[in-house]
Amino acid sequence: MTASADPRIVILHGWENRRPPEHWEHHLAVELGERGFAVDYPQLPDPDTPDLDTWLAELSALVDGDGPDVTLVAHSLATSLWLTRLARGAGPGRVTRLALVAIPAPSVLADTVVESFTDHPARIDPIPGVELHIFEGEGDPYLPGGTAASYTVDPAIPVEVVPGGGHLIPDSGFGRWPRILDWVTGG
Repeated sequence: MTASADPRIVILHGWENRRPPEHWEHHLAVELGERGFAVDYPQLPDPDTPDLDTWLAELSALVDGDGPDVTLVAHSLATSLWLTRLARGAGPGRVTRLALVAIPAPSVLADTVVESFTDHPARIDPIPGVELHIFEGEGDPYLPGGTAASYTVDPAIPVEVVPGGGHLIPDSGFGRWPRILDWVTGG
């Protein structure tokens, strides 16, 4: 895959994330940029007490309207943001490839400042025109029992379990993560 033919890459972080340099998202953004890819890796507003409508507006600004196709890599609360966007009737916009990484269980987010992000069905279905892949860390405390314990996932959607991955954050060993770079670049 050559960078000139590739879509724009959008990487969205989760709750309480300030894009630390040791996080795989930061490594991914740097490595993609070094390979000539167009990358958006924004700091979403108020990561400790995010406002759903504000984050939805940020997401819309990144994926709607005219422009190149988008490969979206969403981690943790950003996956709930995406699912809520769809539940509210918005389409995929320009997203043609989507990685949902470490989807949190709605039950874990209940009674927290981000509970509003879980206002979506506990079902993940294919999206016409979008290549969708789910990455789940084995033993993720935000997803007890794995994806299948909290969501009904259409069998056509690949769910890749990362052995010992936890929530796929630096504290669970994810700094550089070559697999996500390979997925994004089609390697």
